Amino acid sequence: MGRRRHCWVCGAVLPRGATRRRLYCGPACRAQAYRERRTTERIGALGRLLFKAEALDDVWLLRRLLCPVCGRMTYAAGSRRRDAVYCSARCRDRAYRRRQRQANRDVQASGSDAVPPRTTA
Repeated sequence: MGRRRHCWVCGAVLPRGATRRRLYCGPACRAQAYRERRTTERIGALGRLLFKAEALDDVWLLRRLLCPVCGRMTYAAGSRRRDAVYCSARCRDRAYRRRQRQANRDVQASGSDAVPPRTTA
């Protein structure tokens, strides 16, 4: 009786007749492993880019790679959207609230009402 082998992703037992090269129980686990490998590669590439940007004092690239609210790496194109600006929904919400507060201050400083009163004819 041979050793039981398990799927590398979910841990399920592989079928008895599976070849030695088989690593995954099915196409869903194979696809999941592929997505995880791609994410790891992208995050590694972003880390190398950040190191290079810091070494060269490339302000444009640093601004692109770091969250404008907290300064952490955004990991855009990792497991996130490629055009992600903020590192998390929390930072995105904070930036939105800051913009709203600044807009309210600007309106109050100008002395006009934010919404003009409605007139009925």
